[in-house]
Amino acid sequence: MLHNILSPILYLASPERAHLSHPHRNIHLTSIQLLTMFAQFCFAFLAISSLAAASDQGCDELIKPLEDRSKVYGKWITYAIASDSEENLKAYAISTSSWAKMSPIPDSDEFTIHYVDRIEGKCVHGTANSSTSGNTTTVVFHFNSTDYECVGRYLKTCAECVLWSDEQMKEFDGKVKKTNNLVLFTKTGKLDESDKEIFKKQAKCLNLLPDFYFSETTDLCPEQSEPTTAPTDTN
Repeated sequence: MLHNILSPILYLASPERAHLSHPHRNIHLTSIQLLTMFAQFCFAFLAISSLAAASDQGCDELIKPLEDRSKVYGKWITYAIASDSEENLKAYAISTSSWAKMSPIPDSDEFTIHYVDRIEGKCVHGTANSSTSGNTTTVVFHFNSTDYECVGRYLKTCAECVLWSDEQMKEFDGKVKKTNNLVLFTKTGKLDESDKEIFKKQAKCLNLLPDFYFSETTDLCPEQSEPTTAPTDTN
């Protein structure tokens, strides 16, 4: 095998082969000149390969924990969701739009979450509390007589974005189901195409399904619940 790799070099370097023909003149190149040309070619090839590798981020670079937790505070619009569960993606699809507001709890590493989903034209409000240990955040909330626990972490992502990766535990009828999910929030509800492609690569690094749920980002619910009936005039 080693001989097969080196044989083209040895072929060019042999004195009896160091002769190139031209219709009008003869060019004689020494073995040293040929090896120098080959070395320059290899150097150029390696330089191009290095640039290509640098532009194609690996999973170690794409999946890095967010160190500055304060960047997640504020109101964020759900833009895209990936999961390793088709059932989860179908469940997310019942919500046409969604946003969440993360507010820090003073003198602690914990924060509260207020979220609003638009489901079948109605605004469904909910809250949850979190606990933090290192880079791991645990969120527990109650919905439709079911307790949900999400254990995850915030990852580095694009500017004006928040990226949440979790392992979700659902307990129902005494059974626990575990799924892995990736949720991308944006500040404006918009995302550049290049950032969208990076999100897809991040989902692939986490072994999630190639299908994604993209939420509506314009028909958002207001921050406060609107009255469903008009107030009664008591006068």
